[in-house]
Amino acid sequence: MELRLLSRSDSKPLLLFETKNQAWFESHINPREVGFYSDEGIKKHIEEFLSQHQRKAMLPMLIIDDNGEIAGRINLTDINLVLSEAYLGYRLGEKFAGRGIAKCAVEQIIQQAKELNVETLIAFASVDNIASQKVLTYNGFVDVKQYANFAEVQGKSINCIEYQKTI
Repeated sequence: MELRLLSRSDSKPLLLFETKNQAWFESHINPREVGFYSDEGIKKHIEEFLSQHQRKAMLPMLIIDDNGEIAGRINLTDINLVLSEAYLGYRLGEKFAGRGIAKCAVEQIIQQAKELNVETLIAFASVDNIASQKVLTYNGFVDVKQYANFAEVQGKSINCIEYQKTI
């Protein structure tokens, strides 16, 4: 498993990955805009992420499995070098869950955050997403606060836990 910076050449495989896992993702998080699931939509998405990366506000990475397939995505967003903090987000495709890939990907992105001089990582996990909570705590994140009605997924309010890690 490796992390690789998102690139324009990823549009076709990324669209396939996102389309295959759309129902899985939407059972856990808010759905993407309908236009996202098209050649034009995914290209626009990649351009937005690469623009943010160029401004050093984001690190958009793909999680690539040992067969060269996209297994997931992991990003550092809202990178603030003045405060030395960033937000961590990740998602794995359904068939890749439960294999330790997320643990390894988070471990690797922590190293990349260090290289960017980020000292604090912040992540959120639903109170019901035990797997994500385990990934974060395994990698040294600490539960700092709980939020009621943090987001709405499939018409239901969900509560989330904020995790932080000082690196």
